[in-house]
Amino acid sequence: MKRINYKNYSKINELKKMNKIDDQFVFYIETLTLEDIITIKLETTMRNINFKFFNFPLWKSMHRIISEALINSVFNLAKNNTEASRILGLDAKQYRNYLSDFGYEIKTWEK
Repeated sequence: MKRINYKNYSKINELKKMNKIDDQFVFYIETLTLEDIITIKLETTMRNINFKFFNFPLWKSMHRIISEALINSVFNLAKNNTEASRILGLDAKQYRNYLSDFGYEIKTWEK
């Protein structure tokens, strides 16, 4: 089982410190929808492999890919289990079940 490490920090600030993004980039991202961002990421990935994205079950895999992204994001944003489940709009049992599906285990639950 994987261990959960809540960080409670800003990924934006981390990327700025690494000089990967700047304020202008953040502004551009704010004006895009999540669908736009996913489309851009898929297009750039496909360009890098010369549009040979054959035999990859993209449609069937997207739910898992997005769910993992949400769980990883909530680990960065939340302070604890309760806050993480609230951010995702899940109750404690649903959150625990989703984490279990992704190989994580909650040993304690704070009140």
